[in-house]
Amino acid sequence: MSVCPALRRVESGFICSYSNKPIDPFSWYCIGNYTECPIFIRFSREEKKPAAPKPEEAPKPLTEVIPLAPEKAETEFEKAIKPAVDNVVLKYDDLVKKLDDMWKEYESSVIGARKQWEVEKMTLVRAQEILNKTIGDYEKMLAEVELKKDFMPQDAYENIKRELETKLESLKGLLDEVRSKYAALEENLGAHFKRVLSTSTNAEVISLKLSLSKLDELLKEGKISQETYEKLKKELEELLK
Repeated sequence: MSVCPALRRVESGFICSYSNKPIDPFSWYCIGNYTECPIFIRFSREEKKPAAPKPEEAPKPLTEVIPLAPEKAETEFEKAIKPAVDNVVLKYDDLVKKLDDMWKEYESSVIGARKQWEVEKMTLVRAQEILNKTIGDYEKMLAEVELKKDFMPQDAYENIKRELETKLESLKGLLDEVRSKYAALEENLGAHFKRVLSTSTNAEVISLKLSLSKLDELLKEGKISQETYEKLKKELEELLK
């Protein structure tokens, strides 16, 4: 790598010995194509002009300015590059470690939330069952009222029917709300779990995957029936959702 002979390293960085000013060698011509540098060209031309000797002393040779050896310049260049490289590498090594720690925490949180959801979602499942049964009871009552319509005063019939229909509408609205929220939670938590599942090194998740694979082998070998296979597979897949 060619380095300008006028490039010098000082405590604060680099200077050009031609202009005696600070310079950034990485954004100027100093390294590689210094012969195209306007400063180098101008000073080179001046150096080629014969110097007028003083009367009392012989002219000094133009080699009085000691050039910076290319080997030394390259060494200084390496010294300048290495801290910048190390700084970027250390920064992103640290960032990757933080991301790894964040992923492990995320993975653990998702698996924990999934376990808890499998238990607590039964409250919503049970609520839907109760609401379905209650709606069925009210629909039966409404049907019975219709059968007794001809044997009841008109006002009494209309009042009872209105009350039953209002209650039914309220119960059905509540059921729709519970179903919607249950489905949204199941889908959203399932999306997180599937994301973790694809890359997880968690022992429990790996065990579930292996169990599912083993189940396929047992079916192929005829060690379990198709019915048993379907039942166990469904149970495992529910856990892996």
